[in-house]
Amino acid sequence: MIKIANLFRNIALIFPWRLIMRVNEKGVLEGSEYYFFTPSNLAKSLFFYLICTGKFFCDQNYNVEREKYSSYLLMFVVKGQGTVCYNDRIYTAKENDLIILNCHNPHRYYTNTEWTTLWLHYDGNISKELFDLIYDRFGCVISLSNLLIIPKYLNRILEDARAGSPLSEPLMSCYIQRMLSELLMLSDDFILPESDKSDPVLEAIAFIETNFKEKLSLKVIASHVNMSSFHFARTFKKDTGYSPYEYVVKTRLNHAKMLLKKTNLQIKEIAAECGFSTESNFVVNFHNNIGVTPGEFRNTPF
Repeated sequence: MIKIANLFRNIALIFPWRLIMRVNEKGVLEGSEYYFFTPSNLAKSLFFYLICTGKFFCDQNYNVEREKYSSYLLMFVVKGQGTVCYNDRIYTAKENDLIILNCHNPHRYYTNTEWTTLWLHYDGNISKELFDLIYDRFGCVISLSNLLIIPKYLNRILEDARAGSPLSEPLMSCYIQRMLSELLMLSDDFILPESDKSDPVLEAIAFIETNFKEKLSLKVIASHVNMSSFHFARTFKKDTGYSPYEYVVKTRLNHAKMLLKKTNLQIKEIAAECGFSTESNFVVNFHNNIGVTPGEFRNTPF
């Protein structure tokens, strides 16, 4: 195991190609810097991986327009203001905003005044899926306000590249994933409500947890939280990822697992105790969701 770990550590390193000359791009001012990376085959198959990173000081002549650049871009606006054109929309990006782009598609960004940016091109892993989730919720320019995690990691990656030392590809992948996860957490879809009392979904969950042994129809649960069945079902699915019926079954199965492991009750007794109409209905639901029969689950050690 030690030899394998050492091998993994040795092959999962990237060395930045350091640029110490003046950046030769129109509108990019002296003091700007950028660094290229060549990912390993391991990184391409498993990780998010770096392509290039840098910090640019730009004047009004800065203008990037591409039909395609095989990567995804995270760009943090340190100072100033610019314009982003993507997917037939125009965005303004100002100080403390983050730009995220799928550069496989046509895009343009520029400034009419000046701006300073920290940026990173990356690819790999589930880059497209995460980009699509973020873009669908926010577009491609996101105000970070007091969210310091993303500029912190962009600065850390740049500082490591600037030092010229080898970079750990697994660690760089973790940094990128953390930044993307932070963006997702800005969405209400991933934030739990602060108050249980005022949220109908949490109230419904509490009702299900208390009454899962009873006959719980969609109408019964929706009535308990004073919502129409249709609206409640849509809201519950959006907030939890489960339909109300799926959540009821999940709750019953979780309780059944405890009884299977902690008691000597017969299968039909557990079925009745957990709110299933028949033993066969319990067995079918258990196997479809857990992958084994209740008897197999009971006899399998942890």
